Amino acid sequence: MNENKSLYDEMKEFQHEKKKYFIGLIILGFLGLLLPIIPGLALIGLGIALIIPETGARLMQRVKDEIRSFVS
Repeated sequence: MNENKSLYDEMKEFQHEKKKYFIGLIILGFLGLLLPIIPGLALIGLGIALIIPETGARLMQRVKDEIRSFVS
């Protein structure tokens, strides 16, 4: 059952599965806002970055800038 898929086929498959990952990350993120054990905002941010890559890149840059200003 080991198929040799092309990169294009794997990318198409991931595009279909991406919505499942997004829903899972968002649900876990909201649970994380209620439970202190799970990092809620991080999971919500990952879900957004998965669906909207441009917004995810901007969000990551803002986080990096905030961390740098906090450390400095």
